[in-house]
Amino acid sequence: MSTFLQLTVSGVALGCLLALVALSFMIVIKATGVFNLLQGAFVLVGAYLVYNAQVTWGLPFVVAIIVAVAACAVLGILLDRFAFRGMTRRGTGEIGVLAILLAAIGLLTVSQALVVSIWGPLTLSINDPWGLDTVRIGSVAITQRDIAVIVISLVLLAAFYLLIQRTRIGVAMRATASDPEAARAQGINPTVVSSVAWACAAVAGVLAGTMFATEVGGGVVPTLDQVAFAALPALILGGAGSLVGCVAGGVLLGLLQTYSAGYAPDAFGAGFATTVPWILMILLLVVKPTGLFGAREIRRA
Repeated sequence: MSTFLQLTVSGVALGCLLALVALSFMIVIKATGVFNLLQGAFVLVGAYLVYNAQVTWGLPFVVAIIVAVAACAVLGILLDRFAFRGMTRRGTGEIGVLAILLAAIGLLTVSQALVVSIWGPLTLSINDPWGLDTVRIGSVAITQRDIAVIVISLVLLAAFYLLIQRTRIGVAMRATASDPEAARAQGINPTVVSSVAWACAAVAGVLAGTMFATEVGGGVVPTLDQVAFAALPALILGGAGSLVGCVAGGVLLGLLQTYSAGYAPDAFGAGFATTVPWILMILLLVVKPTGLFGAREIRRA
């Protein structure tokens, strides 16, 4: 029973991080109406910037995260303004969407090469404040890292929910994604909406990347951007337009992946747990392409 409870806590922590990354995808979709893979660069570059700010510059852990978030937010806003927005204007329909997708993949490749050239290919360790400390509840030992991940993720997810559902900028995001011209006619500034969306995506990406880098046996590695791809099944499972769906999909997939790692027979292979989310996503796409929460398909106007 104690093993099950420990796996459950670890699964919820993993699911919260997947939900954060999935939510960063969804926020950009809501603000721009276009799917963009650049979140992987936020996860990767953000974690390296946290490492650099803390270990090289000697800044406190929290301050290092703030510096990394600010840098990635500025990077995202600049790329959106001077690259992606131009592709959207010049491209029509599927051509514009494809151009943005290919540009994002190219930028991911560049970011991976860049971090290797600056920090090297070896695994780097972030001096997080919790380390390997645990909290024991009865016979169950829960790492302080998992507790921190769950608490921080839930606070951030709640903040994003309030932003999108309860504020004027959230309404403006949905209006801009639904009908940019009509939103502009109502006085909504798409530049401001897009900038806020990219800033939110940067916050989620940097925190998720940093937390992934602090897991036991983890660290800051050049392949950390793969976390963004691991979060895609959570985005599809819950529904690409549903905030609640992203959270539910992330937690569900985190639990399934953790339980698979803990209970799957050795005959399934060491990498079986990481394939479970993708298997579930493929099955769901066949049965219910809109996801469990039935979000409608997002299209450019």
